Amino acid sequence: MRAFAAMLLLLLLWGPCVQGQQACIQDSLVDYLDADFVRVASPKQAFYTRVKQYTTAAGGTWSMYYPGGQQRSAVTYASFRRLTLQGPALDRYPNGATKLRYEADDGVVHGYLDGFYPDGTRKRRDLYDHGRLVKGQYFGPDGQPIEPYLSLLQQPAFPGGLAALTAAIQQHLVYPADAVRSAAEGQVMVSFTVTARGDVTEVRVLRPGNAWLDAAAVAAVRQLPPFEPGRIDGERMPIGMLVPITFKASGAMKTLRSLGL
Repeated sequence: MRAFAAMLLLLLLWGPCVQGQQACIQDSLVDYLDADFVRVASPKQAFYTRVKQYTTAAGGTWSMYYPGGQQRSAVTYASFRRLTLQGPALDRYPNGATKLRYEADDGVVHGYLDGFYPDGTRKRRDLYDHGRLVKGQYFGPDGQPIEPYLSLLQQPAFPGGLAALTAAIQQHLVYPADAVRSAAEGQVMVSFTVTARGDVTEVRVLRPGNAWLDAAAVAAVRQLPPFEPGRIDGERMPIGMLVPITFKASGAMKTLRSLGL
């Protein structure tokens, strides 16, 4: 299991527009989120407003705004479908001060990532080489380095760890009858989001294959209990995750299948 490279930092960073400008919102998708970044049905329920604007056939900008209309973040995607970040990205505090800024290349952070406190004091200075952290520095509000270094991303944690996660999935995994009859087997890669509250949402198959196995894998992941939420720079945030689920037919099933039974 690992985090999406493209989602790693950035279910929080959504790109530039001005709320209420019809020329900007035209040809875009607008949705609404509560304070924990969970989608809600209407603007009246919303804390954040998010705007996706296509500037090319595949990608464009993703914008997010605070309740007062101040821009929270600005990110550019080369591909929305593949969540491929490309170019500069910026996240702001409600007072307009820069919180995080960096550049992305082919879906991962490349170069320096800078973080700041609300008063503008530097909080972190991280150097990445195409997604790989080369050097990280973390500073206190007084500007002095803090050790040990605090990683920007803290992954969601399943209670009991990876072994408990595997057991929980297996507990709810049902080998479909149609798959049993056909002796279908293989690995299904399931993507999902752990919300800022720790709930599992947006469960889907990354690369659809056998429909029976795909459905069974998604059903099992949807029944997972809450995680400890992940954090980005100390703030609880939605984090995208991947988990592989393997289906293996028994020898008896394969024999019956080969006999046409």
